[in-house]
Amino acid sequence: MEVPHLNGWYRKYRKEGLIVMGLSTVSPKEQKDAAKRFGLTYPLFLWERDKLPTILKVITGYPTTLLIDRNGKIREVVFGILFGEQKEAFERKIVSVLKEKAKGNQTAAPKKKKG
Repeated sequence: MEVPHLNGWYRKYRKEGLIVMGLSTVSPKEQKDAAKRFGLTYPLFLWERDKLPTILKVITGYPTTLLIDRNGKIREVVFGILFGEQKEAFERKIVSVLKEKAKGNQTAAPKKKKG
């Protein structure tokens, strides 16, 4: 089951910018019940395949774990359950991707004036 890994990574890396979300085909009430039962710490969204953004159309079944970088590019796709070395490699990839900066127009935080 992916939930313990995803919960752990979310807690560990959210301050660095990791966002975790789940896609589900069940009703919002069933999602809420499942979130409570499995202790999800990240949001669930309804999966309506015909309404998914193109980037997410690679999802063909459950579980599928995607790592999408700050620029919206899919960097890793795992079909099936993450375990063992595959899980550890995925976490290393998360760390690597989080260290990268987003490309494009970025606004720096204003500097405080002295005095």
